[in-house]
Amino acid sequence: MSIFRKVKEKGIPLRTTHIIMIVLTAIAAFILLFETFRFSNAFDDVSTATDKYIELQKDANELMNASDYLTQEVQCFTVTGEKIYMNLYFEEADENKHREKALEKLKKISGESKAYTLLSKSMSNSLELMQTEYYAMKLVVIAREIDYVPKKVENVQLTDEDSALSSELKMKKAQDLVHNTAYHRKKDLIRNNMEQCLAELEKQTHGAQDEAYDKLDRQVNAIRVLIFVQLGAIILILVMTSVLIISPILRGVHMISKDEQLPVKGSYEFRYLAMTYNKMYDAFKKSIASLNYDASHDKLTGLYNRAGCDILSKSIDLKTTAVLLVDADKFKEINDTHGHAVGDKVLQKLARVLKKTFRSEDYICRIGGDEFVVFMMHVSEELKDLIRLKTKQINDALADTSDDIPPISTSIGVAFGHKEHSVSTMLKHADTALYTVKAGGRSGCCFYEGHV
Repeated sequence: MSIFRKVKEKGIPLRTTHIIMIVLTAIAAFILLFETFRFSNAFDDVSTATDKYIELQKDANELMNASDYLTQEVQCFTVTGEKIYMNLYFEEADENKHREKALEKLKKISGESKAYTLLSKSMSNSLELMQTEYYAMKLVVIAREIDYVPKKVENVQLTDEDSALSSELKMKKAQDLVHNTAYHRKKDLIRNNMEQCLAELEKQTHGAQDEAYDKLDRQVNAIRVLIFVQLGAIILILVMTSVLIISPILRGVHMISKDEQLPVKGSYEFRYLAMTYNKMYDAFKKSIASLNYDASHDKLTGLYNRAGCDILSKSIDLKTTAVLLVDADKFKEINDTHGHAVGDKVLQKLARVLKKTFRSEDYICRIGGDEFVVFMMHVSEELKDLIRLKTKQINDALADTSDDIPPISTSIGVAFGHKEHSVSTMLKHADTALYTVKAGGRSGCCFYEGHV
């Protein structure tokens, strides 16, 4: 009698079937264990690539922030003539050296990469720009008869023509040197090199992330297949033997339906499966949290929206903050004349101009159709002239139609903070100042002069 006839007549012995299922389950559990380790390694690769990009991006931004800081201090010095701004400038340039440290750190992490080369260009341009800043400070030093100045300023030689200028004209010349188009063109060159550096870093990171994600996806699919195999074997064993795993599975299904983590109970295989699922569950929840970015930023301009503005306002030190309420003049006429598509381009251009004009530590928000708010950090009423200069710079840039975008101007109302003021009160004060600008013909700025 053949073996197939015996099987047909007597069936497969339960013991044999049991042993086969146990062996299959043990094999599946072993492979699953191996795949979960590989899954963990793949997930670590993604995290490592992301962490490396964040660190490199921080270093690149550090150089731009330091350059902006130097620009801010020299601009403040040429406007006020206060020696403290020159001292802060050289404290950063000669002692803190955030730019040099950021460049050195980037080289240590990425080596002689394209991103490093681009950031090096930003550094070189920043150093070239400092010669102009030294010259401007020299003019102010002579105009204000300031003693005990840094050697780099003391060694600057003025031209005969500039030496013959009156003190007032020397101050004006100094202000023009660090606010004119040539100066800002150089700043734009530094910023463009940095943006290219960040784009290169992002490209490198995306490549590493894509490779890691492909590996991660393969591991997830393998784990899914193994899970199905293991579950099938477990069900057969449960039917023939016991309900050792039934209860944990039912509890697990119940927790999944409630969108909660699985309880780590039951057999060894199920415990390991539950821990693996819980890790993926935690990672998923963290990725959901990152979506909050979309809720706080304006899709058209990339600036903070009203919700983001409300969040920022809770962490601002009002005593050293100025609130600028920026309104696009006659924006409705542009929409009516050129259409909403062109109007959107105008708003995007205004957003870009605001980003270039203000420092990276300042917060810029779009809180309405054509209404923007700028929180200028660490400023006081002594810098009104600086704000006036920035207003002029904004309107000059918006008047340029070389990009085929219709010209527009802005009206800006400014309110300085005080310990007894709230952000809502400051916005009301800025709105009052804004109304004064509009009543006076628009295209300018006005400061709230009310009493606390």
